[in-house]
Amino acid sequence: MLFTAQFATQPVWAAQAPSLERVTAHSTTTVSKIDSAAFLSAVVATHNGDDVQAAQSFRAAAAADPTHQELLRQAFVRSVMAGDPEAVPLARANAKLPGGQTIISSLVLGNNAALRGDWKAASSFYHQAEADPMAHLIMPLLQAWCAQAQNNTDAAVNALTHIQGSVLVPFYTVHAALIAQVSNKPDLAGTLFTQAARLMPGYDLLLTRSFAAWYWAQGQQSKARDLLRGMIDADPMLALAGKQLQAEISHFPVTTPQQGLARAYVLTAFLLRQQSRQQTPDNGRNGPSDHQFDEASRLMLGFALGLDPHLAEARLMLAEIQEDEGHQDAARETLLRIAPTDPMAPVAAFRLALVDSATDHLAEAQAKLVQLVQENPDQLLPLRALANAYAGQKNWPEALVTYNKAYDLAQAQKKDDWSLLFLRAVAYHELNDWPHTKADLKAALALAPNEPLLLNFLGYSMAERREDLPEAERLLRRAVELDPHDAAIRDSLGWVRVEQGDLQEGMALLEHAAEQTPEDPEVNYHLGEAYWRAGRHSEGVDQWNVALGLKPEPHDEALIRAALDRAAAAGDKKAEEIQHAPRATAPQGQTEGKQTP
Repeated sequence: MLFTAQFATQPVWAAQAPSLERVTAHSTTTVSKIDSAAFLSAVVATHNGDDVQAAQSFRAAAAADPTHQELLRQAFVRSVMAGDPEAVPLARANAKLPGGQTIISSLVLGNNAALRGDWKAASSFYHQAEADPMAHLIMPLLQAWCAQAQNNTDAAVNALTHIQGSVLVPFYTVHAALIAQVSNKPDLAGTLFTQAARLMPGYDLLLTRSFAAWYWAQGQQSKARDLLRGMIDADPMLALAGKQLQAEISHFPVTTPQQGLARAYVLTAFLLRQQSRQQTPDNGRNGPSDHQFDEASRLMLGFALGLDPHLAEARLMLAEIQEDEGHQDAARETLLRIAPTDPMAPVAAFRLALVDSATDHLAEAQAKLVQLVQENPDQLLPLRALANAYAGQKNWPEALVTYNKAYDLAQAQKKDDWSLLFLRAVAYHELNDWPHTKADLKAALALAPNEPLLLNFLGYSMAERREDLPEAERLLRRAVELDPHDAAIRDSLGWVRVEQGDLQEGMALLEHAAEQTPEDPEVNYHLGEAYWRAGRHSEGVDQWNVALGLKPEPHDEALIRAALDRAAAAGDKKAEEIQHAPRATAPQGQTEGKQTP
């Protein structure tokens, strides 16, 4: 919604960002001149999404070979992404190379001029970047802040408010209001804040905080608090920072033109993220990939942090990108750089706890979440995350206690949430409490009758217990209708059909599921059972042997070995050999079975 068709093609600066493959290919012919330790460190840091270390290492590698154009470019781009001031001399060095004067270098030099207060030079550098589609999109913001810094407030406001037909008009209007406020024109700022609030299709953090601060400055404290409270109540994540945001209600988040420029770059990164999420795999073939969008977004956030190193919103977005790319450690370091005194610190702490839960920092994650729960006793989000953390550690008794607290809080707040019931059902299931598991799943289905996850969980659990198989089949057939390509659901339905004696349909479903998920021990066990019951004993034993080799959960391993015992008792020599073979120890932290996450 935020982009027109012209921006679906690859942005100029994304195409110009040098790739690691190009560095590596070039370096093979000049390896004697390269600081190999620094270069390898840069490669590893880039692979891990650590732009700070990548920038330092590429700069060290480039220092050893100043004629290596690709190393210089990589050192430059990574320094930009890291928000490192060293990007400035690198921009000047790159500009002297053939084709080195790029959109990126123009923006870097413009930002540096802005930081030095040379606004005429900043405007000139920004003008050089105007040909790029994305830079062109935010160019009105960059030039408007340059104009404001040169005391041309009216021209800056008029330039932004006279733009028509752009989906960014609400954001242009917000910045026009900020320019008026920074220029000490509160009446004009109030008019523009009001106009922006009418145009904005929902709450915007920058607008809401700025408008609330304006109300406060006008002596309208009640309106200020109500406005901020409305945004906080609408966003569970921001609700964690509710107290801090209210405490900072009188503070304008933008007080200098440099901070205004930084916010413009954060907006650009946001737009790129939206474009990436809206891009389908089909139209992505001729346009930029998700990775290119992420790289471009990180460049914009690097610009923002170079102008305002304390901008928490930039670091939060950067950490989100790093998480999406699988760089959990880099995301963790990014979040740790957000000051504990920042109003958004509780949001950063929550995000950090989620990252810790996904890595090897489980104790730290639990401690952070316990603290957030204590500090926000009326907030469901941290309580639910704490329960999930206990579940991730397979501490099911504590998980159940915490899920119960979360459910009671949700009920007290009149919030019906099928997923919370589902999660509590998983905890009950792991504690072998079938009556409560079944009750929660049925209650969840009453809220979300077309949710395949619930239909599969309940249907399969009933099939495991041979409880009302026709009803289990009905639930699972409905799940297949809703999600026909899900291998777990197909396996569940196949198993129900086998248990009902329909080996033909059951075997076909199980074979298809095994083709989709060949490394699932549960699916292989079921298929082996189907083969055995169909008289294909050798194939059945082979399938059980495969299932054992996939390190099944203890419950599933017991079923597989019981099946092999039956086969051995029936005289099957292969089954007897398998049972007498040394048993492998299942690794720690193994995942759960497919039906019960």
